[in-house]
Amino acid sequence: MRSRLTLLVVAAVAILLLGGVCGPRLHPPEFVSVPHSVHAGETAWVRLATSGSGYGAVRYVVNWGDTVTDTTGQFRLLDTATVWHVWTTLDTQYVSAAVYPIDDPQRIKWAVQRPILVEAGGTHAPVVDTVEAPPLVMRGVEVYLTVRASDPDGDSIKVRVDWGDGQDTTSEYRHGPYYFGFYPTHTFTKVETARVLVTVQDWRGAMSLPDTTLVRVDTTGGVIWSSGAPWASPLVVNDGVEDCVYFMPVGGLDPPGPRFSALTKDGSHKYTAPSESFPSAGVAYCAASQHIVGRGRGLWALDRQLRVAWRCETPESSGWGDPAVRRDRIYLGNDNDTLYCFIDSVDHGVRAAAFATRGAIVDVPIVDAQGYVYVGTDSGLLYKVGSELDTVLWCIQPVASGGIHSPVIGADGTVYCASESQSICVIDPATGNRLWTTALTGQPSRLVLGRAAIFVGTTAGKAYSIDLGTGGVNWTEALSQPDGFSTAPAVAADGSVYFQNDGDVLYRVNQADGTVVWQCDCSSYYWAYASVTYPGKLERPTKYPPNPTILPDGNIIVAGAYGLYCVAGTSQGQLDPLAPWPKWQHDRYNTGFVSGGR
Repeated sequence: MRSRLTLLVVAAVAILLLGGVCGPRLHPPEFVSVPHSVHAGETAWVRLATSGSGYGAVRYVVNWGDTVTDTTGQFRLLDTATVWHVWTTLDTQYVSAAVYPIDDPQRIKWAVQRPILVEAGGTHAPVVDTVEAPPLVMRGVEVYLTVRASDPDGDSIKVRVDWGDGQDTTSEYRHGPYYFGFYPTHTFTKVETARVLVTVQDWRGAMSLPDTTLVRVDTTGGVIWSSGAPWASPLVVNDGVEDCVYFMPVGGLDPPGPRFSALTKDGSHKYTAPSESFPSAGVAYCAASQHIVGRGRGLWALDRQLRVAWRCETPESSGWGDPAVRRDRIYLGNDNDTLYCFIDSVDHGVRAAAFATRGAIVDVPIVDAQGYVYVGTDSGLLYKVGSELDTVLWCIQPVASGGIHSPVIGADGTVYCASESQSICVIDPATGNRLWTTALTGQPSRLVLGRAAIFVGTTAGKAYSIDLGTGGVNWTEALSQPDGFSTAPAVAADGSVYFQNDGDVLYRVNQADGTVVWQCDCSSYYWAYASVTYPGKLERPTKYPPNPTILPDGNIIVAGAYGLYCVAGTSQGQLDPLAPWPKWQHDRYNTGFVSGGR
């Protein structure tokens, strides 16, 4: 019995001791670094750290010995806190520091004081003039800061960046003009709001006052990479190894000059077409021949490595639109009031037919499941013609005035189109009869079709969801003012729809109710990517601006007026395979064909 009682007593003592060991603990802070002396009027630094357990975050308190006391923001245990001060009085100052849990200030722990001698003399300290960071940084993606700094004495200076996650970057000393630009880079590994601290030091050791910048890190809604502004809508094709973005840069890539190029999905340059074969309008991919086709000094066909497959002469005119592709047939409109058909063969192209329209063709032709071709004109006419352009099924004027553009085809063959008279209209494909018309505020841009709704933006900056069957407005949101919408939205499989405005802002919107999930101002990322050197909006000779698309991994390609950007989406947000017409020209191949590739 006595032995059993002894065991119980020992166990109880052990439990009490264990509880004491495992309870919250906080040790007094330690001075990781502290100067022995500083010059009056210059910045002095101390770095502090503490250890313990059971506390999520702590604050530090520093008494500088001259009636000034500073309290820091929140830090995790074992993180190093950097605190600074400027003394103006010559004397020995005794600096003391303390730490306390943010939820229990009464448990404050003080460290031993440290003396710092404040001396006369010294140089003028350098200055951090500006620090620019992206509005949103993507986790795992290298980010650039732009740091501008100067030194009143013209001394060589270097920049140190404390990224707030235990990592820091220090540049080399630079000498030259009084005003310097530094571009430190970093990759954040977790979602957070990082507190980034930037300081400058001259070669004599004088330190600037710090500049603190908060950098928000997330997984979606920010630019991953950017490139030169595109001439026309890009397309996405797998080159046999990986998915690539094919486009014509206005300003050119490496090698320099405006040459049709391909980028990998991470933004790296992969292929460049021969200089003489650049398409001057948009391009489409013909899966049957594995050719990329487009118009530029004739009609060109390139393989997926951008080698020339063939070139076909076309009537000389600058008013060419983008192509539509069905099997080996290529359809191109021109503002000389003509629709053309070409045949794509393995090693040559042939002009097969031409069809004269009443009025200039103002947009891209599209093709239905049976091979019939639809095209609108600036005179307000909408045509349905045979695949060989030798038969007119019908020609109608859906509205009293204004050009007709952006025809798209629904799951049941119904034709939807936009009108310059600020409306969209729906056409019975068999008879050409108008089924209904819906008025909008502003001229509609290009249409897309989700599973149950039409999505369209207008020049007035409004985004619409319209019922496919009735034409009733499900919702409308004034997303973008004063900028309007001139491009087609893109419908994602995760229930989102993306709208891109004329200022290169991308909106991720909930399809069901129009709620904005996030918005990404792509043009605000200019300075963060050294490859982008275009200072302003670029004008193109095409009638319509290029349109966005969605990569197979769910990231969004924004073909903007200021650049080409890849914005981080979600892995569930691929182009919706169940939407009848989810993007401009139906699919990533830009075929304009209801059975075109995704």
